[in-house]
Amino acid sequence: MSGINGSIYAYMRDYRAKDRRTVAFVRGRKKTAYGRFFRRVDRVAAGLAALGVGKGDVVMIATPTIEQGVTAFYAVSRIGAIASMIHPLMERGEFDSAVAEQHPKVVFLSDINFKKLGKGLKGVKKVLCPFLMDIFVGLPRGGRFTPCDGDGSQPAVYMRSGGTSGVAKTVVLSAAAVNALPDNLFRTLTHNSFGEDDRMLVALPMFHGFGLLVGLHASMSTSMAPVLLPVFNVHKAIKAIARNGVTTMIAVPRMISKLLSSREFAGENVASLKNVYVGGDTVDAELENAFDARMREAGAECFMSPGYGLTETGSVSVLSPVKVGGAAVGKPLDGMQCRIVDDEGAEAPFGEVGELWLAGNQLMTGYLDDPEGTAEAFAEADGKKWVKTGDYFKYLPDGTLFFMGRKKRLIKISGMNVYPVEIERVAAELPFVGACAAAEVRDNDKPYIALFVEGDLTEEQKKEIKKRIVYKLSRWHEPKFVICMRELPRTNVGKTDYKRLHDGFEIGAE
Repeated sequence: MSGINGSIYAYMRDYRAKDRRTVAFVRGRKKTAYGRFFRRVDRVAAGLAALGVGKGDVVMIATPTIEQGVTAFYAVSRIGAIASMIHPLMERGEFDSAVAEQHPKVVFLSDINFKKLGKGLKGVKKVLCPFLMDIFVGLPRGGRFTPCDGDGSQPAVYMRSGGTSGVAKTVVLSAAAVNALPDNLFRTLTHNSFGEDDRMLVALPMFHGFGLLVGLHASMSTSMAPVLLPVFNVHKAIKAIARNGVTTMIAVPRMISKLLSSREFAGENVASLKNVYVGGDTVDAELENAFDARMREAGAECFMSPGYGLTETGSVSVLSPVKVGGAAVGKPLDGMQCRIVDDEGAEAPFGEVGELWLAGNQLMTGYLDDPEGTAEAFAEADGKKWVKTGDYFKYLPDGTLFFMGRKKRLIKISGMNVYPVEIERVAAELPFVGACAAAEVRDNDKPYIALFVEGDLTEEQKKEIKKRIVYKLSRWHEPKFVICMRELPRTNVGKTDYKRLHDGFEIGAE
């Protein structure tokens, strides 16, 4: 057993002994056992070898989270190639740019994107993975292939990221960094939530680090069968939880909010839940309290565990294994370290707000073909290499990390630092405020704060929001504009899209 310093496939296979009859994953009513799964991985690995794919070659996986996508991911690792995880609904222009940058030998596509993305591919082999059939169209039946384990240092996964500076980049993760995440996670958790008798609902997509590395890789490594939900749908998610006795979920806050809006998310349908890990966006107190109340009503011994991470740090790197509440996201995983620094990179006084830096065995190798961007993302201090996250945090008295917002979202009002997440948190405490987002807007080049709120508000309610924010924070935090929207713009994984909010703002929109 090579531990984290082997291939992703070897870590998954060896971390916990796999009975060939044990369920590897579930989709709908179909259960795939490890015996069949391992045979399928070898069949796809042989097919890729027959197409000329070898160690260090790039294979793009642009499928939803379906059987073929999971199998292809581990088959690519099996032969020492690099799995490039692509959003299956990526726009054609961005996809073509990724192809030109990465030079893949093979691309796995689904019938939802085969015509759109596959049409212009030249000199690249295409494999069609139908959404409703577990087959690989266009993959030859290869004979032999040479398994490649490696020493863990080799590039293993490419993932798209907004970058620590907000510019889209391709993150390069080694096999050791990918394997370090589940290894650190299992050592950190004080309770056994990853076991053969557990089930993980995976509604986050494979191109998302949280979905791929926690939802799939961590759960399968421990023989905890992931329940695949390729398209998030509230009714189907609840049905999958109830049918499979799901004990663990990973989600972004928006998913939790949608589940809570359904009366079906209650009682026996959710009684099996034990652990819900939430990341990707801020968890406000109202959402957390509503979730806790629903779990108590259902008799479920479950609480929400917020966490934090970046693609650059192999997804989750900070987690709270015990309940702490709200924007407190816990402490670094075992194997990871953190420091909070000021604008000069010096360690900030305890309790002061600063940028979070992370070090440890989960860090990316760098950005693909971008030495300048890579150098900018890293810092050297205390004899260690740190990723500069671009996010503001502070320590609570017990050393727990408390999220204060993105560095690029910082608003300067009359020279004062204003953190939008604080405004959102206070506004969300009011019973008539739903999802909301604060952003900087400009009028005659002067910065102001706008608070965008889902739903309709009266003028009196808008005044009450402003009054409460001034009372609990300061007059510099008061939004000049409170703007009602039918729905906040979202990214493809359900996060609030602050750029679209800012770009779409018009003075007088109140």
